[in-house]
Amino acid sequence: MMARPSCVVLALLLLAEVSGSAEGASNPGFVARITRKGLEYAHRYGIATLKKELSTVKWPDFSGSFKVGWIKSVSYEFYRLKIHRFELRNSDLRLRPTQGITASLTNNYMSVSGNWKVKKAFITLDGTFDVRVDGISISVSLNLGKDQSGRPTASVAHCSNSIGHVSVDISGSLSWILNLFHKRIENNFKNILEQKICEMVRKSTASHLEPYLRTLPVIAMIDQVAGIDYSLVGAPQVTSQVIDTPFKGEFFGRNWRSPAPFDAPPIRLPEKQDHPVYFAVSEYVFNTASRVYHQAGRMNFTIQNQHIPQDSPIRLHTNSFRAIIPQLARLYPNTELELETSPESAPFLMFTPGNVTLSPVIDIQAFALLPTSSERKLLFELRVTTNISATINVSSGRIVGSVTTGRALLFVSRLFQSVFVSSQFIKLKLELKHSNIRYFNVDLMEAILNYYALHTLYPSLNAKLEEGFPLPLPRDTYLNSLELHVHKNFLLLGANLEEAEH
Repeated sequence: MMARPSCVVLALLLLAEVSGSAEGASNPGFVARITRKGLEYAHRYGIATLKKELSTVKWPDFSGSFKVGWIKSVSYEFYRLKIHRFELRNSDLRLRPTQGITASLTNNYMSVSGNWKVKKAFITLDGTFDVRVDGISISVSLNLGKDQSGRPTASVAHCSNSIGHVSVDISGSLSWILNLFHKRIENNFKNILEQKICEMVRKSTASHLEPYLRTLPVIAMIDQVAGIDYSLVGAPQVTSQVIDTPFKGEFFGRNWRSPAPFDAPPIRLPEKQDHPVYFAVSEYVFNTASRVYHQAGRMNFTIQNQHIPQDSPIRLHTNSFRAIIPQLARLYPNTELELETSPESAPFLMFTPGNVTLSPVIDIQAFALLPTSSERKLLFELRVTTNISATINVSSGRIVGSVTTGRALLFVSRLFQSVFVSSQFIKLKLELKHSNIRYFNVDLMEAILNYYALHTLYPSLNAKLEEGFPLPLPRDTYLNSLELHVHKNFLLLGANLEEAEH
């Protein structure tokens, strides 16, 4: 019968994923907290699953013997037991601080039917029976931990059960013989049930729950470049109010893997209980992602004419830059230009209360594409700095983001004589590092790059950020009623969980 009360535990384990780490463990990059409301959700989910699965539980046969006067010992067997009805009257799921959880079923009822047969020498009698079992109480305590692969573990620490009353009705050929001894049979049935229930719980945990937990993925592949490590860095931490389970939350390259050269900052979760589940996502997660994509060269861009919006008054052509660099058109008449951009280092996000900021430093090299050959001529090099505000959210179980560019007003005259960029726009600041041509109007070049960033670069970046990366949620579960706050070093997402309809 408890072949599946472990599903109550499984529901909880699948929801639990990150925060306060065990002593000696590294700081997690990702944390999920289960509150009492989350425990109630796991409880409802587990009970619903238990009711659905009870019909598949295989009950063991049982047998015994009794004496009938001069016939002496007669053997009987009850087999093909099947549950017809189960009433879960009282159930509970409680936290056991520092250890795990306890699942309890109290004063429950079930009815079972099956077949019986009696054998004495060459004589065999058979028939059917119905059993009503009342006052079934079971208590199972499980310890939660983690294995060497970073997956959660669950082991039975304690199991106890009791049966209130058993009533057996027997029918069939000469069933009156068995009915003479129904009290003994009922007591035997009760004793066997009390012996088997906890045995079945331990067997089910060892053969179903534990192997399933060993198959839980600890890595999610994001795209062709990166994956994310969701292995546990410590055992789930249980208090009287919450379960916190610490995940690594580190991005890695699919073609190479090396530890990040920086540590995750500590995550100190506030005492919030409004939502069933909270996810804390450290800036470490985003910054390991930035490191991986930077090392893979995915932050390097080549900007050509084809990337410039068709309605733009500015083209990557020497004629377009006549007002900015007059000698450029004379040195390279009717020549297309090409820009290569690359960050000097992986840009890192910084979380402060209420804000997410990014301060990348980007190198830009400008080349003239010689029409008579495949050769390129380096014209100048720029360093670009900016401060960007970002927005983080959750969509369809994935953490997504966008760059907040603000509302920009940009006016560029036909001859580039005047430029105005509103203060609401996140401006790129330019510095000339090197030039192979003499005169250079950096201010006008800055305006052009800001125009390109607003109309092309930021939309492309946002399209990538909208792909996001997945939260470690149970299958067929989604989030709603989201509440997102930015704290020092981490984002805190509070959410309700619902099972998807099929």
